[in-house]
Amino acid sequence: MHMSEEKIQEIKDGDKTIAIIYRKDIPADNVKFLTPESYPLQIGILDHKKGKFVKPHFHPRHKYNVVNTQEFLYVEKGVMDLIIYNSQWEERAKATLTQGDYALFVDCGHSVNFHENTRVIEIKQGPYPGDEKAKVFRDK
Repeated sequence: MHMSEEKIQEIKDGDKTIAIIYRKDIPADNVKFLTPESYPLQIGILDHKKGKFVKPHFHPRHKYNVVNTQEFLYVEKGVMDLIIYNSQWEERAKATLTQGDYALFVDCGHSVNFHENTRVIEIKQGPYPGDEKAKVFRDK
């Protein structure tokens, strides 16, 4: 179940994507979005040349209907192992992430094991529902 070293690795449960692993140095020319437009978290790479100017702008407010929390992890430094589970806690994939790699948990359970001091940037939807509602833990 170890995944190959492709730059973008979709982890599926049947035909449903439950997680995506992104390896550092994904090629992009200008702007490349890596997630479908329907995802509540939009992951993109902006690879601009020196002198590029983006006009001043803001993003207007929209009301979104988000039914599950997606979580994004970026490994700033260190090494960590991920195990990805489906909603029945069946293991679907394992991956080792190193500096510059990142993962999007689309709709899955997961565990993380840190092999050394590791710094990870985590992004997920808010507002935070509180400790009691934020996570469901496997009984085993």
